[in-house]
Amino acid sequence: MRLGRLTQRLRFVYGGWYSTLGVSAKSYDTINILTLPGFTWVSVPYEPENARYGHSCNAVGGSQILTIGRLNPDPSQASGPTLSDPSSSFDDPDPNAQGLAIFDMTNLTWSSQYTANTPPYEQSALIKQVYSGPQYVSIALLVAILL
Repeated sequence: MRLGRLTQRLRFVYGGWYSTLGVSAKSYDTINILTLPGFTWVSVPYEPENARYGHSCNAVGGSQILTIGRLNPDPSQASGPTLSDPSSSFDDPDPNAQGLAIFDMTNLTWSSQYTANTPPYEQSALIKQVYSGPQYVSIALLVAILL
């Protein structure tokens, strides 16, 4: 049983920064998906390589997310940025060409290439697995009864 259009409501959250700058800083290279209406957080499994914050994420081409730019608090350097002088956040070159990266929301994979005319978004296997759980089958039955 499917929830139909209700299952298409997902929120992707990528990257971020915790707390402070300098040696105790922590930036993230993670993608988490909030499923709606289930309100379940799902972490996308991949090997983190490019932690970032201060970037933008934009849905493009049907099923892709374009990330643009980044800052890195550079916790590996003791003389890294501080709140009073964050300028060295800009010293770390972005490993992505021109600061651009593409995330495929259906396949849950990263790429450096934009693909024009991609098919519309379809649920990934990971999201289908979440929605196949017993709590979502109950929601689907309730929706079917109410409709």
